[in-house]
Parts: sequence; structure tokens; C-alpha cells
Amino acid sequence: MSDTAEVTVADTVHWLHDEGLARLAAVGGAAASPLAAYTVEIATGTVTAFPAAVTGPGTDVLTLPADDLPNPAGTPGRLVVVGVTATESVLVLDLAALPELNINAEHPEHTARAWLVQLLLTPGITITTNSVELEVPGSDRCRFTFIPGGDTLLTVDDRQPPATTITLNAATEGTGQLDVAPDGAAELYLGTRFWQLQNALSLNDGTWTALIAQLGNTA
Repeated sequence: MSDTAEVTVADTVHWLHDEGLARLAAVGGAAASPLAAYTVEIATGTVTAFPAAVTGPGTDVLTLPADDLPNPAGTPGRLVVVGVTATESVLVLDLAALPELNINAEHPEHTARAWLVQLLLTPGITITTNSVELEVPGSDRCRFTFIPGGDTLLTVDDRQPPATTITLNAATEGTGQLDVAPDGAAELYLGTRFWQLQNALSLNDGTWTALIAQLGNTA
């Protein structure tokens, strides 16, 4: 990430999945309070970390160069790449710091699938859902189950409570929610924090069908 002249969105996302997410997780592990989100500026590599809480000790926003991030000390945990912000940064969420989150969209499953694929790259993470559009047939790590109530849910668990419950098109607004427009633009709200996204990651039906054939054999 030090040679920024030719860095693209694809380069940044590739770096995140190669080592960057694990390095961000190491930052979170050493933080005074849980970190809920990170942005990585595409042009400069500058990383900004946002605590889950917005007031009190240890809740100041942290900024540092990507090259100064600690070496990976473990897995990425529940970190997922969400999309590209209006200010040309890649936005990352740490679902471990977010017990509840809503995804609202015309097809919220498309957004949730992009997160599922990333989460299943980390051993030890399991996902349960009451949506047949999100299960991975044949997988013990992303399975369908009956969940009482009328909401479409998925639960992300890595045996380090609390688990994260994501609700698709929730009937009521939550303190954390991602609103995705039909053109892929989105708005993310985490308490009093807000990010405008020019594009949120998603997987359409055709891409998902091809991927789950592989995931069912490995996840």
C-alpha cells in the first residue's frame, strides 16, 4: 500500500482480503474500546478506525498509514468489506462490534451474500439463516434453520459472544443500518455516524449460484 500512484479499488480490496483485514483486526484487538468500522483511503492508504461508542474514554477516531498497521496476529474475525464511499475510501465493518444490524434494499439478500462469502473465508465462523436465498446447501457453516418471527435474519457466530444478528428489510429502524438503493449506492448509519457509499458490494443470483456450488464443498 506504500506505492499509491497506481492504486485502484480492486487493488485495495485485494490487499484487504490478502492481509489488510487481519491487520485491521490486530488494531481492533489492541484498541481501548471496540472498533466498529474502518475506512481505507484508496489514493493514500490512510486508515481511519471508528470506535463503536462515540463518547467516553478510548472513543477517539484513530488515523494511521496502512504501512504502520500491526502485522496480522490472527484471522480477520468478523470484518467485512462493505463498499466504496463517496470520498473514495473502502469501508470495512467489524460485525463483532455490532450485535444487531439492518440491511434495507430492494434485494437485501444480494448485499448479505457479499458479506457471507467474505465471512466464510475465515475458519470458525458459522452462519444460520431463515432465508433459502442465503443458505449454502451442503454446508455446515452456512445453513438454513427455522427462526420464529416474521423477519428474515442471518446470525454470524464465531464462538466469541455476542453473535451478530443481521435483519433484512426490518420493519423498524435500528441504531445500525445499511440502506441500499437500486443503483447500488448506499447509506450506512451506526448510531450518530454516517457514511455515503457510491457502491455497496453485492452478489446477484447468477454469481451466487456459481459460488455456492464451490462453497458447499468447502464451507
